[in-house]
Amino acid sequence: MNRALFILFFLVLGFLSYSQDILYLSNGDKLSAKITEINPTDVKYKDFTNLGGPTYVISNSELVLIQYSNGTTQVINSNPRPIEPKKESPVTTNAKLLETKKTKLPNLYYMNSNLLSINALALTNGDVTLIYDRELFNCKMSVSFLGGYNFNSRMGVLNSFISDTKDNAKKNYDVGLGINYMPKNTKRVQYFIGVLGKYMSYNYKNVIDTTNNQKKYADASAYQLAIMLTNGWVYRISPFFNFKIFGSIGVPINSTNLQTTNSLGNIRDYTHSPKIYLGYCFGYRF
Repeated sequence: MNRALFILFFLVLGFLSYSQDILYLSNGDKLSAKITEINPTDVKYKDFTNLGGPTYVISNSELVLIQYSNGTTQVINSNPRPIEPKKESPVTTNAKLLETKKTKLPNLYYMNSNLLSINALALTNGDVTLIYDRELFNCKMSVSFLGGYNFNSRMGVLNSFISDTKDNAKKNYDVGLGINYMPKNTKRVQYFIGVLGKYMSYNYKNVIDTTNNQKKYADASAYQLAIMLTNGWVYRISPFFNFKIFGSIGVPINSTNLQTTNSLGNIRDYTHSPKIYLGYCFGYRF
C-alpha cells in the first residue's frame, strides 16, 4: 500500500512535465519550439508543431529568456531594447502607436510554474515532507501534492488526540492532495485559499488482554483521512527561490475510533476532533 501510493505520487509529477522549449519574446509573445542551436547573436529553432519543417532564426535582442523542456530557465536578454513601432501608412492612428509602446515585458517571477519545497516546520516533528505545487490557468490556480515520512518514535503535538487514546502510537507517513485558488497573480507576495485532503498512516499497541490487571498488547495499524480548508501566502523572493507558509484546519471524515476513559470513568471521544496541519516551507521554482 505504502509503495503504491508513492509510485502513484511520482507518476503524476511525470505526466505534468513538458517536452517543448518556450521562447519568451520582448514584445510579450511566447513560442513553443525545439531549440537546435544557440549563438552569441541569435537562436535557431524549429516550430514545435512542425519539427520536420524549416529551421527559424531569431535575434537575441528580440528574446527575453528561454524555458527549456527540463524546466530550467536561461535569461538571454535581461534588458531588451524597446520595441519600435512599425512604419505604417499615414492612416495609422495614435491609439495603435500608444498601445505598442505600452507592451509589457514578461514577469520573471511568474515564468516558472513548478515549485518543489520542504516543510521545515514538519522537521520539528521528525517528518521529512516534500510538497510539489503546479500552477495552472495563468497562475490563478495550483495543484499541490505532498508526501512525508516520519522518523519520530512517538506522535507529535498536533496528533495528541491519537496519542492520548492509543498506546505507543507512532506516525508512519502521510500523503495529500490540494487545490488552491490565488486571487492575485502579479504580486511578489501571493495569497491563496484552497482545500486539502490528507491521509495519515500510524501504528499503535492494541490491548488484547487485561487478566489480573496486566495488559497484553499486540501490534496494530490505523489511518486517518481528513478534509481541510487551507489559507496561506507564497513569497516569491526570486524567480527561483520561494518561501511559503500556510495553515489547514478541518475534521476527519474516516478515522479509527478515538475514545478513552479517564481515571473517573468518564469517556472522552476525540473521533471527530479538529485536524490541523501547518506549513513553513522553503522551495525551488523551476
